Amino acid sequence: MGATRRPVRKHRAKTTAKQARDRLLSQILTAPNGRDMLALLRATGHRRLGAVEAVTPPGSFADVVIDQVRQKTDLPSEIALAVVLSQIAAALAQAGTTVSWPDDHRPVELTLWILVLAPSGAGKTLLRTLVADALQLHPPELAEPGSARAFLDALRDRDGTALWVRDEYGQLMRQIAEGGPLGPLRDYMLRAYDHGPIEITTRKDGLVKIDKPLLSIFGSTVESTWAGCIDPAMLADGLLARHLFVVAERRPLSVPRYPLQDMRDAIDQAAIPLRARLSTEPIHYAITAHAASAYDSMWRELVGHLGDAIDPAYVRRVTWNAGRYAVIYHILLGKPGTEIGIDAMRWAWRMVQLHLQYAREVLALSDPGVATRLDKILGWVEGEVVQGIDPREPAFVRRLLMRFKRDFKSV
Repeated sequence: MGATRRPVRKHRAKTTAKQARDRLLSQILTAPNGRDMLALLRATGHRRLGAVEAVTPPGSFADVVIDQVRQKTDLPSEIALAVVLSQIAAALAQAGTTVSWPDDHRPVELTLWILVLAPSGAGKTLLRTLVADALQLHPPELAEPGSARAFLDALRDRDGTALWVRDEYGQLMRQIAEGGPLGPLRDYMLRAYDHGPIEITTRKDGLVKIDKPLLSIFGSTVESTWAGCIDPAMLADGLLARHLFVVAERRPLSVPRYPLQDMRDAIDQAAIPLRARLSTEPIHYAITAHAASAYDSMWRELVGHLGDAIDPAYVRRVTWNAGRYAVIYHILLGKPGTEIGIDAMRWAWRMVQLHLQYAREVLALSDPGVATRLDKILGWVEGEVVQGIDPREPAFVRRLLMRFKRDFKSV
């Protein structure tokens, strides 16, 4: 009898320690300066308590990719995390995979709109190639549109289902806000987010309609240019509030050449057990009542901690993605079947907590202050004068007021 009890006690001790660690990570991420606290803990030698590690199951495919990036490159590990989550979610969404809650059987599609703020040259394309090749996933991508109509045509050509990979995302948002050829794209994207029908009637082509768009987005923008493209009004108007932010921290240059073949071999090997779980056929996952109850409890606790620290629209939309992330973590953890249990939900919950931490940073980055706004306006005026435009003309003043009306309002 004694020989059989020791492993049980050891297993229980290990499980208790794991649960204590999970509770600690969740509590830290709830704090207003949670990411800073995790960075300090990691600096003291607690390697598994960094912000990225807090949302990465040890030994998983994501863990291997992040470890390769951290150990063999000077690229931000946040990029590796975002790439893995984005690629898996896009593949599942395009396969038609869905998830539902126990008290609401409506299927939820697994489309994620992830937006990364990162330094220039952060290796997004390199890491996306390594991950996609390893998982043998190359979901159809949306052709880059030059206008709202081109976006609609490109999405229709993909039967309404595509992954949109877009650099300089901040510039895109500014072009949408300013109107012009990309102005109507805002409405199309809002409808795509809700999977509602998108349609337009033209004299030339008649009715162009996409009944149920399934659009995944992996956007990126340079952090230093973000404030010049975005202001708080844009973040509050609904479109940007539907994105899941990731802020990548710059790492000092330290590696002259990346050992790409070694990285590729390690990532390919880690991907083998995951490939079979990423079926190209639609699968429906169901969140268990126990996992849903845990979500409800964690949500109420989070809202109680946050108070007025962040716009409720962000909290609601970001936390709703826990169901989608729970499917991804269910797969990363190697859990059997299609029922999503509490373990996957806890990992998913920490991921949405981290997104809320990132959202706070993005909101702070988005208000550059009066001086920066005036510099932007004056720079534009100087450029117009150089081209021979007379700033005393009434038409010039109208153009100035229309172009910078958001900035004048903020000032």
